[in-house]
Amino acid sequence: MESEFDRKVALLQARESRFAVDAYYFISEAVTFTVSKCGTHRHVSAAELLDGIREFAAEKYGAVASLVLADWGLHTEDDAGSVVYLLIGVGLLGESEDDSPEDFQTGRVLFEKTPVIRQVRRKSDKLPFID
Repeated sequence: MESEFDRKVALLQARESRFAVDAYYFISEAVTFTVSKCGTHRHVSAAELLDGIREFAAEKYGAVASLVLADWGLHTEDDAGSVVYLLIGVGLLGESEDDSPEDFQTGRVLFEKTPVIRQVRRKSDKLPFID
């Protein structure tokens, strides 16, 4: 049975297809993660949320977090803010009177760079080394 959240996300994705369905679920989960880290249930600022998004992504996806988010259309802090405000627009997230979409419009990427993943071998592995 499809929930109200699922129905609203499907409508959002149909309307704003530059973001994958997973982007909407991820941002919603990241909001919950960020608020829970505050210790008390309170509103979080855009800056706090952006930090929480990065931390949640790193915990959930590790070294490939930036690749996963980019695949969903989340390249910049502006993109994250767009998804937040799309979710607010359909009533899936709330906002305070001090909030503004411009708070997310920093022009910065969510992750500075993707870490290089390389395999390290020992001589005892008995595999040929390629330099």
